[in-house]
Amino acid sequence: MTAPRDERLMRYVAGLFAREIDALRSIRAEHKAYDIPEINVSPEEGAILQLLVRAVSARSVLEVGTLGGYSGVWLALALPPDGRLVTIEGSDKHAAFARRSFERAGVAGRVDLRVGDAMDVLKTLSGPFDAVFLDADKAPLPRYLREADRLLRPGGLLLCDNTFMEGKVADPEAQGSDVQGMRQFNSAVANEPRFLSAVIPVRDGLLVAVKLR
Repeated sequence: MTAPRDERLMRYVAGLFAREIDALRSIRAEHKAYDIPEINVSPEEGAILQLLVRAVSARSVLEVGTLGGYSGVWLALALPPDGRLVTIEGSDKHAAFARRSFERAGVAGRVDLRVGDAMDVLKTLSGPFDAVFLDADKAPLPRYLREADRLLRPGGLLLCDNTFMEGKVADPEAQGSDVQGMRQFNSAVANEPRFLSAVIPVRDGLLVAVKLR
């Protein structure tokens, strides 16, 4: 029997298992005031990302899609003091907001924020990374996957947000480049024998895969 996904249950889970530090609450609260799209991960997702990164004892993490720095703070907090989060953002405005977010959370010293087109920046990077989190535009996801595979170490984690696309991935009538990109990405990861993958049905779906070799 499946538990109902109502607001009371979500508040219960968030209150127990996804407690935000003050900086994280402030980042979310200020998104609207600074005209930052409120499409960041939820606190529950942030807590799961942090747990997974800790579980593999990650020292280096790559994030594609910084936005206001909310998910980046969760990831950076999971790293040791000498760990490194490389995060890529295409918007100068969002990057400026994210820099303040990292400073406020006390993690700026372990964050390397790169501003530019994601594919252009990805091609300049060399691995290995212990985890890669994809949370940017969805149409290029199959190309991001190729770069993530190149940069990720064996045993490392591949993570991707919005796996469900609000249910559109399962709707044959739903089209558009973002939906198609997500479908292709999901299929590629699920059918790649070098990845062991699953989806955590939190918010809009979080894909988790381990690179086996």
